[in-house]
Amino acid sequence: MGAILKDRQLQDLIQHCQRNTTGEHCERCLAGYIGDSIRGAPRFCQPCPCPLPHLANFAESCFRKNGAVRCMCKENYAGPNCERCAPGYYGNPLLIGSTCKKCDCSGNSDPNLIFEDCDEITGQCRNCLRNTTGFKCERCAPGYYGDARIAKNCAVCNCGGGPCDSVTGECLEEGFELPTGCDKCVWDLTDDLRLAALSIEESKSGLLSVSSGAAAHRHVTDMNSTIHLLKTRLSERENQYTLRKIQINNSENTLRSLLSDVEELDEKGSRASRKGTLVEKESTDTIDQATQLVEQAHSMRDKIQEINSKMLYYGENQELGPEEIAEKLVLAQKMLDEIRSRQPFLTHRELVDEEADEVQELLSQAENWQRLHNDTRSLLPVVLEQLDDYNAKLSDLQESINQALDHVRDAEDMNRAITSKQRDHEKQHERVKEQMEAVGTSLSLSADSLITPRLTLEELDEIIKNASGIYAEIDGAKNELQGKLSNLSNLSHDLVQEAVDHAYNLQQEANELSRNLHSSDMNGLVQKALDASNVYENIANYVSEANETAELALNITDRIYDAVSGIDTQIVYHKDESDNLLNQARELQAKADSSSDEAVADTSRRVGGALWRKGALRDKLTEAVKQLQAAERGDAHQRLGQTKLIIEEANKTTMAVQQVTTPMANNLSNWSQNLQTFDSSAYNTAVNSARDAVRNLTEVVPRLLGQLRTVEQKRPASNVSASIQRVRELIAQTRSVASKIQVSMLFDGHSAVEVHPKVSVDDLKAFTSISLYMKPPPKPAEPTGAWVEDQFVLYLGSKTAKKEYMGLAIKNDNLVYVYNLGTKDVEILLDSKPVSSWPAYFSIVKIERVGKHGKVFLTVPSLSSTAEEKFIKKGEFAGDDSLLDLTPEDTVFYVGGVPANFKLPASLNLPSYSGCLELATLNNDVISLYNFKHIYNMDPAKSVPCARDKLAFTQSRAASYFFDGSSYAVVRDITRRGKFGQVTRFDIEIRTPADNGLVLLMVNGSMFFSLEMRNGYLHVFYDFGFSNGPVHLEDTLKKAQINDAKYHEISIIYHNDKKMILVVDRRHVKSTDNEKKKIPFTDIYIGGAPQEVLQSRTLRAHLPLDINFRGCMKGFQFQKKDFNLLEQKETLGVGYGCPEDSLISRRAYFNGQSFIASTQKISFFDGFEGGFNFRTLQPNGLLFYYASGSDDVFSISLDNGTVVMDVKGIKVKSADKQYHDGLSHFVVTTVSATRYELVVDKSRLGSKNPTKGKAEPTQTTEKKFYFGGSPISPQYANFTGCISNAYFTRLDRDVEVEDFQRYSEKVHTSLYECPIESSPLFLLHKKGKNSSKPKTNKQGEKSKDAPSWDPIGLKFLERKASRDSHCHLSSSPRAIEHAYQYGGTANSRQEFEHIQGDFGEKSQFAIRLKTRSSHGMIFYVSDQEENDFMTLFLAHGRLVFMFNVGHKKLKIRSQEKYSDGLWHDVIFIREKSSGRLVIDGLRVLEERLPPSDAAWKIKGPIYLGGVAPGRAVKNVQINSVYSFSGCLGNLQLNGASIASASQTFSVTPCFEGPMETGTYFSTEGGYVVLDESFNIGLKFEIAFEVRPRSSSGTLVHGHSVNGEYLNVHMKSGQVIVKVNNGVRDFSTSVTPKQNLCDGRWHRITVIRDSNVVQLDVDSEVNHVVGPLNPKPVDHREPVFVGGVPESLLTPRLTPSKPFTGCIRHFVIDGRPVSFSKAALVSGAVSINSCPTA
Repeated sequence: MGAILKDRQLQDLIQHCQRNTTGEHCERCLAGYIGDSIRGAPRFCQPCPCPLPHLANFAESCFRKNGAVRCMCKENYAGPNCERCAPGYYGNPLLIGSTCKKCDCSGNSDPNLIFEDCDEITGQCRNCLRNTTGFKCERCAPGYYGDARIAKNCAVCNCGGGPCDSVTGECLEEGFELPTGCDKCVWDLTDDLRLAALSIEESKSGLLSVSSGAAAHRHVTDMNSTIHLLKTRLSERENQYTLRKIQINNSENTLRSLLSDVEELDEKGSRASRKGTLVEKESTDTIDQATQLVEQAHSMRDKIQEINSKMLYYGENQELGPEEIAEKLVLAQKMLDEIRSRQPFLTHRELVDEEADEVQELLSQAENWQRLHNDTRSLLPVVLEQLDDYNAKLSDLQESINQALDHVRDAEDMNRAITSKQRDHEKQHERVKEQMEAVGTSLSLSADSLITPRLTLEELDEIIKNASGIYAEIDGAKNELQGKLSNLSNLSHDLVQEAVDHAYNLQQEANELSRNLHSSDMNGLVQKALDASNVYENIANYVSEANETAELALNITDRIYDAVSGIDTQIVYHKDESDNLLNQARELQAKADSSSDEAVADTSRRVGGALWRKGALRDKLTEAVKQLQAAERGDAHQRLGQTKLIIEEANKTTMAVQQVTTPMANNLSNWSQNLQTFDSSAYNTAVNSARDAVRNLTEVVPRLLGQLRTVEQKRPASNVSASIQRVRELIAQTRSVASKIQVSMLFDGHSAVEVHPKVSVDDLKAFTSISLYMKPPPKPAEPTGAWVEDQFVLYLGSKTAKKEYMGLAIKNDNLVYVYNLGTKDVEILLDSKPVSSWPAYFSIVKIERVGKHGKVFLTVPSLSSTAEEKFIKKGEFAGDDSLLDLTPEDTVFYVGGVPANFKLPASLNLPSYSGCLELATLNNDVISLYNFKHIYNMDPAKSVPCARDKLAFTQSRAASYFFDGSSYAVVRDITRRGKFGQVTRFDIEIRTPADNGLVLLMVNGSMFFSLEMRNGYLHVFYDFGFSNGPVHLEDTLKKAQINDAKYHEISIIYHNDKKMILVVDRRHVKSTDNEKKKIPFTDIYIGGAPQEVLQSRTLRAHLPLDINFRGCMKGFQFQKKDFNLLEQKETLGVGYGCPEDSLISRRAYFNGQSFIASTQKISFFDGFEGGFNFRTLQPNGLLFYYASGSDDVFSISLDNGTVVMDVKGIKVKSADKQYHDGLSHFVVTTVSATRYELVVDKSRLGSKNPTKGKAEPTQTTEKKFYFGGSPISPQYANFTGCISNAYFTRLDRDVEVEDFQRYSEKVHTSLYECPIESSPLFLLHKKGKNSSKPKTNKQGEKSKDAPSWDPIGLKFLERKASRDSHCHLSSSPRAIEHAYQYGGTANSRQEFEHIQGDFGEKSQFAIRLKTRSSHGMIFYVSDQEENDFMTLFLAHGRLVFMFNVGHKKLKIRSQEKYSDGLWHDVIFIREKSSGRLVIDGLRVLEERLPPSDAAWKIKGPIYLGGVAPGRAVKNVQINSVYSFSGCLGNLQLNGASIASASQTFSVTPCFEGPMETGTYFSTEGGYVVLDESFNIGLKFEIAFEVRPRSSSGTLVHGHSVNGEYLNVHMKSGQVIVKVNNGVRDFSTSVTPKQNLCDGRWHRITVIRDSNVVQLDVDSEVNHVVGPLNPKPVDHREPVFVGGVPESLLTPRLTPSKPFTGCIRHFVIDGRPVSFSKAALVSGAVSINSCPTA
């Protein structure tokens, strides 16, 4: 009773809450209101502004977050403030009185969409399907008839194309027109009655779906209340109409007053005009008087001159002396002054001045009046426009009122109809109840009939249990066997166990530390320290793997393990048999309708068979155990000696690691104790200990790697090399994580850090940018003046420190930026903000150099607001150099100080820094002080890092995450925050300039989901176990480009387990339906994944390699629940924030058909300076282009490898050096009034300006210029290569590096990657004994394509092909010596005959291969019947070596996949009945079978890369019989190289570098014969594109048996067509203006119509008319492409050498030709793969 009273009191309290509040104490606002009802005034609980607070609030509730209001919209509304309608609804929430209504398209919209698609404002349906039309798709389209709303059966009119009635289908007359007058009224009435009938039917169907009872009554009540509400709203509308009318009357009154004001102003203007006329007249009079005065003054001047001449005359005649003359002059001056002072002259002068002043004043007043008059006139159109708007609004209001009245009438009609239909539904409800009772009776009878099948199912369950028991016994036998196997490798177990225990202890202490850190983390600083210390976990795993390597090195029973693997295979086989038995039993269970004696008997027989197999398996296991116990190896002593050496090396490695990890373990214990009572000192100690750990790691890693190499070379075991590779991966991960540790270091004035710069020195030459955070030392208690001492901050440059460097220092209390480009220093002093005035927290400093121009930036944030102070200072190098010319081996990067043995330059030779520093970026890369090479005098006890305050520029860093292309985040068990439902969605925001990247990935066995970015657009691949395989969803219409360095919101929505929807920036991009399956994942990878996941067999077929995301991400959500990626335990290498420098596109890659363009204020011909980097392998191409007319052209291009600058026809060329070598080169151009200069790298060339002395106007307008090519410069070929770090001197802003992302035009250009490689290095010719020691190149680095061993160190030079004088191409693409490309066709191969020696006793083959193919034939040899054979092929990416021993087959299969696109050395050996497979000199696999007495004799031919049609099918699985796609090289037999092939089919040289679609014809010659469906006769049209690398050669040839032919060939750059039609030869030719050998594609078209032949080469056309053949015969001869056998050619047609180059887009009579389906491919021809020019 008391509880009830308490509830009632609480309700009374809530009911008495006022001012829109609720709660027990009225402490919160009502739903739909927002404010602070406790501290604020009563007005603080206001309606949610969603979108308008009082007039239009469509939110369920709202709240504040980060200062902004977030609305929880009602179902029909969407948007941050509910300002728009949700999909499937229409209306305008921002318009007062308007609401969002559901789209009504009569069910005739696209069924693939979740919602009906209509206009979001008007509601008009967009896409009417099923042959319908109308505002709501409510009627059949013209030419169709039927019921579009209910039956939806619009069918085609059967009126022979004539019109018909849209409802009945009755045909109408052709000239039928709608009647007029009274007849028209009848027709209109008929249409209205028909529509009314349709409405009644629709209402009827709606009423039939309404259930009777209380729900229907409640629905009627709701409708009545709605009608009452509509009436209320209508009255409100009428009131609003009255209010609008009053407002319009007021506006009319205001307009009348405005018009009167205009008239008054017009009158004032008239008066001012009259006054102006009067003033003009008075001014004219004044001017006349002034003219008279001037004339009088002139006459007076003449008289004075006359007097003066007379005075001189009299002076001469009277011979006056100088004194007398002086006296008379004085007297004359007095007379003149007296004349001036007389009244008439003085009075006139004053009058003139006064009149001039009055005239000026009157003129200014007239101008003001004129200006006011013009302003008044300009207001008239505005007022008239406003009046028109008011009239339009009144019309809309009247129309809305009429519509509301119509709706009220309709509602009343519907109400009456509902009342009449309700009674019918009550009767129908009773009938349904009776039917339900009948159904219940039927169900009970069905349940009784199912008892018998249930008993049968129970018996089958017993059978399944027995089969499961057999299965368990098999597993038990397998476990027993594995246990015996593990007992064979117990050597040195104590050492391994000790290492494992030690690693476990380290892991336990690290976990304890992590828990303490998380519990004590108050502001995120400890989390950063924890990121810094995560390297310990890698080190612990590192120790464990090193000891596992030692354990595996002790295992001397490889043969036994292989034998056990064979037994394991048998176990798996029998296990599969048991699985099959279980499946069959389940099928019997599913099919059983009743108990069947026959089925039970059959099942019993199968169980008996399984028991027999069980007994047989036990016998085999017993026999295998006996064989294992008796197994011995002949070379056991030798291998035992090797094992001892390996143990010693492993012990040394373990001891070294333990010596390093012991102090680490002590540090971990200290951390755990300190963090129990966490304070700032403990935190600082933890961070410093982490830094000390990283330093120890960098010291031990080189030693460990050296010892690992020693272990690696001792024995080529696959398990050893795998562990070593894992250790190296861990080291690389440690480096990556260390570079992102965003924790500062405290420098005490004696310490220093040498940082490892990740950026290539080539990228630093033209442009260098370093940003860092600086915090000066604390101020003294009583500072006096500039208390900050001179200090050194950082140095990046040469080890000699004499030139080529840049640095930062503090001098005289100012920040000083110093850089040197070879001769003298440039010092930029930032004196606008002394260091002593900096705040006591971190500020951002950035130093930048673009060419010879330098800048220093300072950003000082505020603790109290988001405001920032920014300072900048510029400088310029006065010399000629523009490059920071550094080499990798001579470059150092010191921060805070330098070691004692390093001498700084004089400008930076200052005491070491005191204070805190934190590095941010170096050029585009994030960099950290913790990624250091060495550390000097850094005492962990004293150098406590400074805590980061939550300043303006650090808040944005924590809101987003940075991925550098190697990092990724992992969220485990995403369902802990949300559940998969009918609608499942993932949301994320990304920002990137990259072309490709993995955004989201989920994997579960063979099922997967991936969201990727390819070429800047999104692709979705997923397979949830679909029967039809994976589904691909892509942005085919290119609606949303992602890689524009802007944030994009991406949403993946999975609807109803069968529809995948892709949404970008809240816009629908693409959707697709799939088989209904639930999402089978719980974990998700973001931004990438570990290599072992990406390398899995499931993903390799769908995902390319190395596609981890580079850029920024934020806002990852699952089911609208946020996840903090940095808190996930398995997240690797993800950094805070989104560095802007990492998103700037400073480089661009051009593919020969691309360019970029921009419009800026630049003066190219006066005071211009610009520069950029470029890299290319092509000798020709346009780098930069600008033209303002036919003559005013400024361009920079490559011509035969030299750089050419063209300024208004004056060309300046670089030296004879060739610059298309794939290396980075820097170009600087200068145009002045006296000279044009071109600098390439450091070579300077110039030319005088012929327009010297002529003043050229400076052009201040924006001009358009191009990089990489130009659509308006046909005389230049487009550039192929990279351009980066470009800059210009502009008229409107400072010099800065160009951000290509901002350019207005980007055509086929990549702004992220630069796939230009240096010239390829060629394979080594291998002879002699194999060695695993790698060779190095001249720089000491291992070459990417060099072989892994070279016993004699000799390199083959590239074959020098004869140079074509008409082709000006580079030697690239270069073919690798002794390497060939296979796979153009299914039987691409080389055949080797006349092999010396016999394969009977022993044969050893060696080969190199590189492929991305998962299946295919590599090597095959057999006898004629293929009974004896030996083969090497690919299956599922793994290498398989197989040969026969008698009637048995010995098979060796690699465990790893080698379809990775890298070079691998493979040796496969057959010695009688044993085989061995050696891969990369490390992985050795060996098998043996019992010897056979049968002879094994094979002499050839050897098939390489593939086999002849029909071969190998007998011995090899079908998908590996066909040719593999890849490169093979250096085939050797028993150490001797095999000579050239006797026959070649579709094989070309192997090229390095990028490839593109096309068919390549090599210099060795070859041709393609098209299949019979393509031929040419008397009439045809052939079109194709060609990119030749030779000036001569046959392109197309057709030949008939009677000697008629058609031949298209090139000769010395000329294209010629020759035809013989049985009468005689005739020909035509085209010599193109553009050289065909320029590395670009050219289009050739040949058209023949009997005796007329036309040739078109790049739109240059010529034709010939030959003689008529009176008896023409259409032979339809076959077509040869790229060449032809010489036996079919006459001497005049035989080319001097075969055609070399690429052909693509081959079309005959409009039908595309696929060369892969050709009838024959002969010679060195590569189908569908062509090296880029």
